[in-house]
Amino acid sequence: MQPDAGGRFQAVLIHQDDSGARFRVELSTAEGVWSSEATVSQASGEVEWRPWSGPGEPPDWLCRYLRSALRGAWRAYGEDGWPRRFTRWRDAPDPRRAREGDS
Repeated sequence: MQPDAGGRFQAVLIHQDDSGARFRVELSTAEGVWSSEATVSQASGEVEWRPWSGPGEPPDWLCRYLRSALRGAWRAYGEDGWPRRFTRWRDAPDPRRAREGDS
C-alpha cells in the first residue's frame, strides 16, 4: 500500500556474511514505488544500492532516510546483529523550508 503523504521505506535482510549485509529495499510515496538491493559494508558501514526499478528515480530525501537507517543498523550490529526487517514512514520535506534555506 502506497502512503497518501510522505514516504515509507522497508528493508528486508536477504544475506549476511563477514563482509556485511544485503537487504531488499523498497521505497513508496504517493507518486510511485521503487525497489532495489542495498549492501552495507561490515568494515566501514558504507551503503551502496543496485539500480532502482520503478517510475524514474526515487526521491532523494527518502533515499537519505533509508541510508541513515541502514547506517544505524550497521552501528547497532555489534550488540543486536543485523535486523531481519524494518519499515519506517517519514514526512516529505517542506519545499518552503528548502527555499528559505537557499536565501
